[in-house]
Amino acid sequence: MKSARRIIEVTMIALVGLMISSCRKAETPNNQKVQPVDVKTQLVVPQTLVDGIQVSGVVKAWEDASISPEEGGVVKEWKVAKGQRVKKGDIIILLKDEMVKAGFEAADAQYKLAEINLQKQLKVFEEKGISDLQFRTLEYGRDAAKANAELMNVRWERTKIRSPFDGEVENIIPNVGEFAPPGMPVARVVNLETIKIQAEVPELHAASVSVGTTAIITFDALAGDTLWGKLSFVGSTVSAANRTMQVEIAIPNTVRRLKPEMVAKVRLLRKTKRNALLISSDVVQLVDRDRSIVFVVRDGKAEERKLKLGGRQGNMVEVLEGLNPGDQLVVVGSSKLVNGSPVTVTQ
Repeated sequence: MKSARRIIEVTMIALVGLMISSCRKAETPNNQKVQPVDVKTQLVVPQTLVDGIQVSGVVKAWEDASISPEEGGVVKEWKVAKGQRVKKGDIIILLKDEMVKAGFEAADAQYKLAEINLQKQLKVFEEKGISDLQFRTLEYGRDAAKANAELMNVRWERTKIRSPFDGEVENIIPNVGEFAPPGMPVARVVNLETIKIQAEVPELHAASVSVGTTAIITFDALAGDTLWGKLSFVGSTVSAANRTMQVEIAIPNTVRRLKPEMVAKVRLLRKTKRNALLISSDVVQLVDRDRSIVFVVRDGKAEERKLKLGGRQGNMVEVLEGLNPGDQLVVVGSSKLVNGSPVTVTQ
């Protein structure tokens, strides 16, 4: 009996010893010193923020018209050559006009004859030699002849196809002697003294741009050239197809370097703000759907800061709340940090 009791006591002592040993092993990691994380920091300093929207644009001629005859005819003569500058009203092309000219001259002669006859009958009418109906018939006949002469003059004028504005003749299609159908383009005139850049602004930013908004324009085809302009037109509707709003910027083009259909990069400046806190968007961590954080170093430890963000400038983002001037912002190594982690700042 004593032997059995002795065995139980020894067993209990052994179990207690194992439990104490396990507890000591479990406590060991907590007693170990946590190694600091190597990080690089950057001092947060106020800067000037130029908040803008980056969109793509296309160069368009200020005025661009495909000219076609209102009435068909055979090409009689080209008065200008391709690439030649023209003024508004200059004749570009002449169509054969012999028949139309003869028709006008006949109608004009009839009008003049009707006018002479009416003037001769006026005195007779005043002396009651003809009735009022007879005189009115002569008068209306004169008016009809005048209208017919004016109509034929318009048709004759249509054989002279003129430039609708100052510009350059871009191309000419039919040769002399070929028929130019009505409504079919025979020449193109473009005005490149001023060009317009058409761009599309996403509807998210539609309320932040207006006529007069400053724009900075660059071109891949013209490396190093940066142009400044202002919005001359802002659309009043949003496209249902791509949810964008059309805008235009008018730019002088006196040296003719800008060509229609060139691709432009347009930055629309919404506001300029001094003493803004700008940080790289690469260091901002989005941990929740609406929670952006960064880490700063304070007293040798990482301190988590929740941010409220504002405008953008390239890859930089404005911090409205969460940082202060002089904070040591962690720019390298933040992915290894949690709030309170010990850190070592390296160069």
